[in-house]
Amino acid sequence: MEENRDNYLIQLASTIRTNWDQPALTDFYLSEDGTAQDTSRGNHYTYGEMYVEICRVAELLTSLGLQKGDHIAICGANSAHWVIAYLAIAKMQGVSVTVMHTLMPDQIASLVDFSDAKALFTDEDIWGELASSNRSYMGGLSSVISLSDWSLLEGRSDRAMTERRPRDNRDISFPKSAPDDLAMICFTSGTSGMPKGVMLSNKNVNNNVAQSYSLNPICSERKYLALLHPAHMSGLIDVVAHLAVGKYLHVFKCSLSVDNIIYAYKLLSPYMIISIPQLIMLCVKRRGFVESLRGCKLIFLGGAKLSKEEEKEIIQLGIPLSIIYGQTETGASISISPYKQHRLGSCGKIVSGMTARISPVGEILVKGENVMLGYYKDPEATAQKIDSDGWLHTGDKGHLDEDGYLYVEGRLEQDIIVLPNGENIRPDNIESLINALPEVSESLVLARDGKLVAIVVPDSQMSNHKSQITNTDLRRKILRAINPSLPLYSQLYDIEITDQPLARTEKQTLKRYLYN
Repeated sequence: MEENRDNYLIQLASTIRTNWDQPALTDFYLSEDGTAQDTSRGNHYTYGEMYVEICRVAELLTSLGLQKGDHIAICGANSAHWVIAYLAIAKMQGVSVTVMHTLMPDQIASLVDFSDAKALFTDEDIWGELASSNRSYMGGLSSVISLSDWSLLEGRSDRAMTERRPRDNRDISFPKSAPDDLAMICFTSGTSGMPKGVMLSNKNVNNNVAQSYSLNPICSERKYLALLHPAHMSGLIDVVAHLAVGKYLHVFKCSLSVDNIIYAYKLLSPYMIISIPQLIMLCVKRRGFVESLRGCKLIFLGGAKLSKEEEKEIIQLGIPLSIIYGQTETGASISISPYKQHRLGSCGKIVSGMTARISPVGEILVKGENVMLGYYKDPEATAQKIDSDGWLHTGDKGHLDEDGYLYVEGRLEQDIIVLPNGENIRPDNIESLINALPEVSESLVLARDGKLVAIVVPDSQMSNHKSQITNTDLRRKILRAINPSLPLYSQLYDIEITDQPLARTEKQTLKRYLYN
C-alpha cells in the first residue's frame, strides 16, 4: 500500500483489476432463529460488480446535476450500499457528509441542512420520518436517493440509471484529487453538545488508510466482518482499507447484541477483529467467545479508553492486542500499537506523517498529515482546537516513553467528582471495577447529595444463567465486591439498578452531563 500512499483510490483500482471475480461486499444477516447466515436478503458484489455499481451510482449523481465539490450526505444503516454510495461520491469528486442514522430525525435534518448538502442517500424509513416533519429544515436538498435500490425518493432525473452492464476489467479508474481538497465532512459525537462538522482532506483520509495496515499483519485469509459503522472515521477507514487490499467484507446488518456478534465470529472466523472496548468486554464475559476466535490473529480496539484490568483480560485470550488512539479531528489515528509489540497501558507509537509532543500542562499535542482542515463554518472553534503553529490540542493528558510509546491518562478537564469533604474522585476508575463483574453490562458513577452512587445496567443474559438474581441481591453483591478495594472516602453509598442502556455517543462514550 505504501506505493499508492498518496491516494487509496488508486490502490483500490489496482485491487479491483486483479480481484475482478473475487467476492468483495455482502450484507451479513442472521436468520430469524440465529442459527445460520441468511444470504437471501442482502446485497452481494464481487469486486467487478462493485465497481460497476459505483460507476452507475456516480453517473446517477451526475445526471441529477451534481458536480465536483458538491456536498452529498449519507445517513443510513450499515450496509454494502452505504459503502458503494461513499465510493461513488469519491469517484465523481463530491464531498461526502456522513451522518449517523441513530440520531433523532430533527438532529439528522439539522446536520444535513447545516452541511449544505445538495443530495442525500438514506433509508426509506428514515426519509419517511424526515419528510413528515423536517422537510423545511432541508431546503437545500434537490435529490434524495434510496440506499436500498438507488431509486429517487425526492427530486427527478432526466435519465434512468444505466444497466448493470459488464465492463472491461482493465478499464478501471478513480480520479486523483488534490491532497488538500476537501474530501468529507464527518460529525463528531457531540459528547457535550451539538456535533461539529470535521472537514477532512484527501490527504487526511489517504494517510489514515495507509496507516491502517502499515503496522499490522497482511494475512492470506480474506473473510472479514465489518462491525463498525462507516459514518464514523474508524469504521470508514476500516472498510476502505480492507477493500483496498482485496478482502471479502461481510457488512454487519444485525443488531449489535453480544450474542449476534459472537455467533457472527463463530460463523465467519475472521482473521482480525476491530471493535470498541465496551463490546469486546461484554463478549469476553460470555461463554463461547473464545471458541469464536478460531484463526483470529489480532484484536484491534479503539474509540474509547480501556482500563488496565480490561486490557489484561483480553491479553489472557492469547491473541495479540493492538490499540489505536485518535480523534475525528485526525481522521481516526494518532497512534497505533505495532503488531505483537503492544505495551500494557499504551496506545502504541505515533503514526507515520504525524508528530506529537506533550505541553507544559501535560496535554497531548499533534500535527501532521492527519490533522483536519478545520470545523465546517466554525472558525472560532477551529482556532481553539488548532493553534497558530499548527498543533492540534487533543484535550487529553498523557506522556511519551523513551521508545516513543504514547500513554493517555485521561482528559485534561477530567470528569472529576468533588465531594463535600474536598476529595476528588475519578468515576471511571470505579466504573471499570464494577463493569468487570460478570453480572454487569455497564455502569456510571455520580454524586447524589454528596455521596457516591452507581447506576448499573445488569447483563440480562448472565442474570438468566443465574436464576434471575434480584436487584436487591445484585446491589449487595456489587457493594461487597467493590467497596473493600476502595479507600473509605471513595466507597459507594448505593446502587441504582436500571434496565435502560446508559446514554452514549456513537463512539460509546458516556454522556455524563445528562445524569448530573
